[in-house]
Amino acid sequence: MLKLNDLIIISAGELGREVYTWALQAIHAGASWTIKGFLDDRTDILRNYKYNVPIIGSPNKYVPEPNDRFLCAIGSPAGKKRFSMMIHNKGGKYATLIHPSSVIGLNVNIGAGSIIGPLTQLSCDISIGQHVFFGTNSNTGHDTVIGDYCQISGSCEINGHAVLGEGVFLGSHSTILPKVKIGAYAFIGAGSVVIKKVAQKIKVFGNPAIPIGQNDITS
Repeated sequence: MLKLNDLIIISAGELGREVYTWALQAIHAGASWTIKGFLDDRTDILRNYKYNVPIIGSPNKYVPEPNDRFLCAIGSPAGKKRFSMMIHNKGGKYATLIHPSSVIGLNVNIGAGSIIGPLTQLSCDISIGQHVFFGTNSNTGHDTVIGDYCQISGSCEINGHAVLGEGVFLGSHSTILPKVKIGAYAFIGAGSVVIKKVAQKIKVFGNPAIPIGQNDITS
């Protein structure tokens, strides 16, 4: 009998609980996992919730086992990079979660550790890096490139030939117009419509989106 992989979700916060739910739904649709638990330093974070798996340890201290597969459920791209690399450097291997209600077209390459949420549509000829998160009901057009660690919130629209660098954050309901390039670790505010290039580590907001500050993170 084929042994199922043990899925471990890094972070038991709000996003971790969402990813847990989607993982259960993927398992019911045939994904070859059992959910082993969460990694989180906050040992009591699930105290007021009903979950059937434990917090099994701290990301800093946990030693990956051969059958473990990880997903990093941290919304901050910089934080996601830090913790996913922490496990990777200890030999941990990553799963890829594609929700059964999502629509994945031809020639869509999805990197390890990425999470494709419910009702998301990826049209065709798309390159998606490692540890990319797509929230519910987001859409990506043809010939787009999404860098590692990008965080795409719910109901976002990324149009054809757009390019997102590493660690870009898109707030919910934001829209990237065709062929627009977004620099690494730029931050796009919720509801924004981006019509021209955004430099790296710049925050923009509005319709059309304009710079409102610097994204002061260490990538």
